[in-house]
Amino acid sequence: MEIQKKIFDKLLSLIPGGIFGLLTCAIVLTGDIISMILFPEGYNFFENMISELGHGSSGIFFNLGLIISGILSFPYYIALYRSFDKETVNPLVRKSSLIFSLISIITYILVGIFPSIEDNYIIFVTHGIFAFLSFLTGVFYLISFSILMLMGSTINGGKYSKFIACQGFIVAGTYLLILFTWLPITEWIATFAIISWIIANSIYLIYHKL
Repeated sequence: MEIQKKIFDKLLSLIPGGIFGLLTCAIVLTGDIISMILFPEGYNFFENMISELGHGSSGIFFNLGLIISGILSFPYYIALYRSFDKETVNPLVRKSSLIFSLISIITYILVGIFPSIEDNYIIFVTHGIFAFLSFLTGVFYLISFSILMLMGSTINGGKYSKFIACQGFIVAGTYLLILFTWLPITEWIATFAIISWIIANSIYLIYHKL
């Protein structure tokens, strides 16, 4: 654990966590767009689930986008977690925000490693389980971070805006929406919601040098 801490300490001293957040969004969007353009017979937001972008020869762009963006998001979430002054927040909520975000990231990466291939039942089910877990744990870390933003202070004595804090609750709501409906359009709503949340937090981290 100490080794990982030193690695992230060194990494975040060289590159701000907010930069990793912005890169995460840029890469996943690039993978989605390329796969969408090359999608056989045209992609439909209302008929095709996002995971279907991982099919066929163009699926490599979508799957790599998930894997690479997932890896790059680790330092972003670590930086977000570290941005809170632990003396001003509930330690259990702070710890939960980190644990649930890391689980969500890992399962998110595994979604890209195990694409949604209906012809292979084992891989298809595995993909579905990891996608479900990623969204479910996402609900918990989004709520945890939002509580921290509302109740606590940052390590430099600042406060996250209530807008960003409330945005986290809204994104958690979109995650619950996809979990209960599992429709293509609700999945896209949740996707754009989380991207906007990461971008907002990344800009805050960069601007306030956290």
